[in-house]
Amino acid sequence: MNDGRIIMPGEEAKKSFAEVLQAIRTNMITKMQLQKREQLLLVLHAPPLPLNQGYRQAAYNDIIQLSRLKDLHILICSGKMVYDFHRDSYDLNYKGLISTPGVKSVSFFELNVDWEKPLWQRIMHQVSVLIKKQRLIEDSAAIELTHNIIKLCDLYDIKDIHLGITINLFIDTFLNLRKSGNYRISFTAHDIDSDKVLIRMKENLAERKIIKVITNWLTYWLLLWKEIDACKKSRFVISMAYHDFERLTKKNVNAFFIPPYLHTLPANRITKELTAKPTLLIFGHIAFSAAGSGIEQFMEKVVPAVKEKVPGVIIKIVGKDASPEVISKCEMLGVLYREYIEDPEELWNETTVLASPLLVSKGIRIRILEAVCRGIPVVCTEQSATGFSHPEEFLRITNDFNLFAHHCIELLTDTNKYQLELERIDKYFIQNLSEDIIRAKWKHVWSEESSAFSTSRKMKKVISETTRPAYETNLQSSK
Repeated sequence: MNDGRIIMPGEEAKKSFAEVLQAIRTNMITKMQLQKREQLLLVLHAPPLPLNQGYRQAAYNDIIQLSRLKDLHILICSGKMVYDFHRDSYDLNYKGLISTPGVKSVSFFELNVDWEKPLWQRIMHQVSVLIKKQRLIEDSAAIELTHNIIKLCDLYDIKDIHLGITINLFIDTFLNLRKSGNYRISFTAHDIDSDKVLIRMKENLAERKIIKVITNWLTYWLLLWKEIDACKKSRFVISMAYHDFERLTKKNVNAFFIPPYLHTLPANRITKELTAKPTLLIFGHIAFSAAGSGIEQFMEKVVPAVKEKVPGVIIKIVGKDASPEVISKCEMLGVLYREYIEDPEELWNETTVLASPLLVSKGIRIRILEAVCRGIPVVCTEQSATGFSHPEEFLRITNDFNLFAHHCIELLTDTNKYQLELERIDKYFIQNLSEDIIRAKWKHVWSEESSAFSTSRKMKKVISETTRPAYETNLQSSK
């Protein structure tokens, strides 16, 4: 039999059937090689499930976005450093995460926290670190965490590591890893973590604990220097809060602003309307460390004015660690207070306006993000809005609590103003916070083109500024 010939479209030369098959085979192999995904290790400081806290939702967003781009291996730190940790979350997290497409393994590492060790051991560790590494304030768990990360990387042939937060433990681990192997390491920054020391300093200043204030001030500058230095040395940093992104880029950090997408949102957004009994809600952590004196000022100036001007209004506060004074005021003024709510979706469905009167700037406010993604108007302070790019486009922002009350009253009583606010929110959401927008930004950051040109100001602007129109591996037991 004669060898058949075939004409390929767009080609004048005839090819044999065998040559065509070989060309197809070569093409398929090339496509398979292109489709083969790199391995990446994501290290989280806490179990992401259940999705009942802001930091858990942010960590879960990292998992979803990265598992779409890489073959993802997850290492979860747990133990007493996680304030609401419970051991049954192992099973919940393993089953919930290993079933996620793209997730190849889930491992756990239980930390031995510094503060449980005798004081002399902690002092000796810091002296040893200072002598051997010329480094201050190293978390003693960093060495053990580094060893376990290296074990996982060797097991799965991983070269890319993404650290899910910029806490001191992860920064020390990052510095150790840089000396241990040829790893490409990046961060997600929920906020500038060292800023938390400033919040403690303000608390101590209010209580006139001068020695602690001085200690806090020195600790803050040391931790800030470590954090910025580590971010500079990393591959890049994904910053979830816009104000912190600006601070990082001013320090020449290769940073990208990408707010988290919330994967707990309902499939369909509910169109909000004013009702005869509208609901004004504060939702989230309301201790001094999270809110400053904002809740107290809200109770003093906003609640009485809203109660007077809005007949039938329901005011609710849901959040942890309210002060005794706030709880007493709630009872006196008829404000419904609950520390925890079982079904937040029902709460969101009832909410007409969200209030965020917080006076501490602390990264992106997940509750504001949740409200906006659900189409709920928000009245907030300047500190509450710092996590967003161009927040004035979709939020009512003021630090004057009399004006704060005016905004709340207007939105709770004026149907036309309420509808205009919904239109502003919809426009901002589509342009900045939709799933397609967030997904595209993550893809840009991790693409080969972005890796090659990520230091250019033009590329940063494209990504960071939205264009408008049975446990597999339990490392603790393997030691």
